[in-house]
Amino acid sequence: MGLIRLLLLVVVLVGGYWAYYVYASGEPYDEIGTAINSRLPEKAREFGCAELKRRHGTAAINAPAGCEPYWARI
Repeated sequence: MGLIRLLLLVVVLVGGYWAYYVYASGEPYDEIGTAINSRLPEKAREFGCAELKRRHGTAAINAPAGCEPYWARI
């Protein structure tokens, strides 16, 4: 039972940090955020990259890690 709670806590923390990175972070090149985003499934990664590009626009000249394949076509 304790292991399940620990795994659930880790999933909530990682998912929460990813949501913060995508929706509220002032920096698109955050190391932890890019590490999480680059390991997500393709659809989630594409969504996160699109949201980052929408929020940061031309201020983010280079694509954050994990967003390279999506950055040019967004």
